[in-house]
Amino acid sequence: MMRQIFAAIAALTVWTGLAAADSPYTVVGVPIDATASNALEAQTLAMQNGQVAAVRALVERLTLPEDRALIPEITNDEAAMMIGGLQVRNEQRSATRYLGELTVTFDPRAVRSWLNGLGVPFVEAQAREILVLPVLQTANGYWLWNSTNTETGEVNENPWLMEWRTGGYQHALSPVSAPSGDAGRMLIDGAGAAQMNEDQLRSVAQAYGVSRVAVMIANRSEGGIRVDGRLFSFDGGGEVTSLSIPTMAVQTYRTAARRFVGALESDWKAEAIVRGGMAETLSVTVLYNSLAEWRRLQNALTGASLISSAQLDAIAPTGAMMTLQYRGAMSQLQRELDARGARLMEDAELGLVVRSR
Repeated sequence: MMRQIFAAIAALTVWTGLAAADSPYTVVGVPIDATASNALEAQTLAMQNGQVAAVRALVERLTLPEDRALIPEITNDEAAMMIGGLQVRNEQRSATRYLGELTVTFDPRAVRSWLNGLGVPFVEAQAREILVLPVLQTANGYWLWNSTNTETGEVNENPWLMEWRTGGYQHALSPVSAPSGDAGRMLIDGAGAAQMNEDQLRSVAQAYGVSRVAVMIANRSEGGIRVDGRLFSFDGGGEVTSLSIPTMAVQTYRTAARRFVGALESDWKAEAIVRGGMAETLSVTVLYNSLAEWRRLQNALTGASLISSAQLDAIAPTGAMMTLQYRGAMSQLQRELDARGARLMEDAELGLVVRSR
């Protein structure tokens, strides 16, 4: 399956507009639709059903299928207690019907407490972000960026690109984001992305601050949409690896995007989930070259979901000693820290060290 998926730029400064991966505790695009005897009852029913549906979507994101049997039917009150905020898009109403799309932001502490109380293992740490280049293959060639009619000012949108921009996939456990804005067109166009030129793709990765780029080519016909592509990984040493993205035959762009992200999430959860076990203690040396780098590494350690305690023992201008308490296997801790921009490795002289990735 998708388990297998896993400088000209030096003189160029580009404002890319790519947001960092966002919290997995936000669910975007939950459809709501209810009918009742009056408008207020319809809205109340739609919102209650939507909140429960959002909890189900969050549970599906954070847990593996085999663990969901531990979760009983979710009540309206339980859902409401875990929600921190709501937004409604595409709202429509009549005298008896209410419909729209919900974006729901959850309170992480309330969700953790609820899942822990049920004894359900879950993952909240996100993998490294992927930049997706959604290329639409047409009769006129390959189309990536939106275009503007210079005479009328009308914007001609690439629907495949817009699905990735608006679908909320940056909140996934394996976050995927499309470039917002069109500054990236200076680096690559649809034809260049479709040709998968590694030099151009590396420049794009550097400009957007990521190490993984997915080129996904969609071809729409009367029978549906066919999507395939490749996932490229660039490391700091100049090496590049790439793997084919399995071909998908779907009816909508949303289905293709959700299937791709869902497969990535399933693989990440299978690797990252921790089932029981005692906390282990680890002494590490954190190496850095500036105060800003130290703060980034400190945040990576203190914010890791597998680390329950990060005690600072000593600090100097270029290094610090810390004692960590963590759960899970060492390899799981290394993967989570790598996703947070820190690398945990063995040093011949210092023992275990943490450096910037």
